[in-house]
Amino acid sequence: LRPPEIETEPRRLRADGRKHPLTHPQARTHARTLAAAARDSSEQKRETTFPLEMAMTQKVLAAVLVAMVGLAKADSPMGEATEASNVTMCAYEPCDIQAAADYTVPPLPYPYDSLEPEIDNQTMTFHHDRHFAGYTKKMNKALADMAGMDGTSTVEEMMSTLPTVLATAGPSGEPDASATAFRKNGGGYLNHKMYFATMSPEPQSEPTPGSPLAQAIDTSFGSWADFQEEMTNAAATVFGSGWAFLVLDPVTGELSVIQKPNQDSPYMDGLIPLLGIDVWEHAYYLLRGPDRGDYISAWWDVVDLAKVEEAFARVTAS
Repeated sequence: LRPPEIETEPRRLRADGRKHPLTHPQARTHARTLAAAARDSSEQKRETTFPLEMAMTQKVLAAVLVAMVGLAKADSPMGEATEASNVTMCAYEPCDIQAAADYTVPPLPYPYDSLEPEIDNQTMTFHHDRHFAGYTKKMNKALADMAGMDGTSTVEEMMSTLPTVLATAGPSGEPDASATAFRKNGGGYLNHKMYFATMSPEPQSEPTPGSPLAQAIDTSFGSWADFQEEMTNAAATVFGSGWAFLVLDPVTGELSVIQKPNQDSPYMDGLIPLLGIDVWEHAYYLLRGPDRGDYISAWWDVVDLAKVEEAFARVTAS
């Protein structure tokens, strides 16, 4: 549209009664006037609406994350098994739900120095009170930023639906930062909850003969000794920092040994971890330096298979 005020003098009429087109100087003046008017209008609108748009965007993102978790439950690798057999995904306490994202570090179930000489007092103190606590604190912040997820799921359930959330890019084209933070620190929380729960100063060093766990290990690996060898090799060959896990596939009922980097959780793959060894250097370097193999051998001496049997029974009970 042409604002009437820019036509400061009548234009000549053509023979057919229509106005002649603007001359070249007039056209330039006309274009500049229209551009300036449009720019002023756009800037004024942006100044008015930008704060509201940002606030609405933040609310929408939080709502989308919450909704996606609900949808992801049906599509997650765990969905089929959970619906079919009422599998409990949480193998180790605590299994409570903190809607306010206020999870706490479970207390160490034995004295810090009680695993010596296999694992020393100082390593246990730093590992539990600093590293485990740090992952828990950062997980709480990630959950708060994600609006506490949906407030109806355990950390294990939320972790199993996370791949669906991560697969959806945010406004920047990258996965939501809070979901990525939950992957790292929620994984650290779950891995360490299991790690400390499965050691003891008076451990049961093998599964009870004929127990469901013993039978499952024999079926999947051939024997307890074969499983130990496979688990040891997996732990020894993790590149850099990470974990080796004994996991249960809740769909097939099979056990397997897997490696995961950093603090990634097997729950993201639809698997339930029953036993895991932390091969990050903070787990052994103070006492053993770079000798990971020596640490792995010592770890087997404090692994409590009674706890693993309890966890296996818990997650396979219908």
